[in-house]
Amino acid sequence: MMRLLFAAIGVFAACLPAAAIDDPFAGAPRARLHVRIELTGSNRVDFPNQVEWAAIEAWRSLELDFALVDVGNDGYPIVAATAPGTPPAMAGLEAKIEACGEDQGCLAAAMLDFAKANEGNANIFAEMTGQQPGRFRNFAADRAGTCASGTLVVQDILSGVYIPPPEPARAYRFTRDGNLTLPQDDFGLMDYACMVEVTLDHATGNMSLRLPAAKLDVPVTLGPGAFTDERSVPLTEALQKIELFDQPAGRDGKWSGVAEFDAAGAASHNSGQVSAPLKARIVWQLTEG
Repeated sequence: MMRLLFAAIGVFAACLPAAAIDDPFAGAPRARLHVRIELTGSNRVDFPNQVEWAAIEAWRSLELDFALVDVGNDGYPIVAATAPGTPPAMAGLEAKIEACGEDQGCLAAAMLDFAKANEGNANIFAEMTGQQPGRFRNFAADRAGTCASGTLVVQDILSGVYIPPPEPARAYRFTRDGNLTLPQDDFGLMDYACMVEVTLDHATGNMSLRLPAAKLDVPVTLGPGAFTDERSVPLTEALQKIELFDQPAGRDGKWSGVAEFDAAGAASHNSGQVSAPLKARIVWQLTEG
């Protein structure tokens, strides 16, 4: 609970529009994060009439530079697969409190014993809450300036056979291409594009990232032969964010890495009649200062 509270305070402040408040992290360390995400996938669906079918071959990419700010709280990770376990000091006190039940005298005695046992321990609060001061560095989008810049690209090939009544079955194959360059004068789009968080673990040299994924609509143009009429498509569907936990990254004073995973959302065609699961390859590098 305390971890979530501390993390939420820093991230909430970082996510407020720059125009709404003064920079809450004035003087805090800054960093730059370069990320490239390549998404690929294909699929074909045969329809029940055994004549019509639809297929998609999708290739999408995101290459962005994020401006980050250190949001503090170096004792907890704001990007982590699981919350830290209950530390021994807190577990012992919780057990005594639970054993006391509603007995106020017992509760007072338990707290007094705890205070006496930890007299002179200046780190008891950190121990009780599971903090590990100095271990982590937490970054979120720097809303005091341009928090994301770069390009998103969509390159799809759509094919199949359809029946346009009263005409006979007709084969088709067309492209769906587009790109989106950031920043844009669209607060909603930029607000979502800047939902990035990073934790550096100095004890292990690992890096954890949380990156935006869905809701990033890319304007598209359809090639000759198109029979659909979409004007934009999301970079990926059915995935709100991409999360990478405990990635080996802290080598030779640099924070960088490469990761691949299968569950990277989907790309669809023909009003969702065919949907291709996307695989992702992510390359990143964080530069402090």
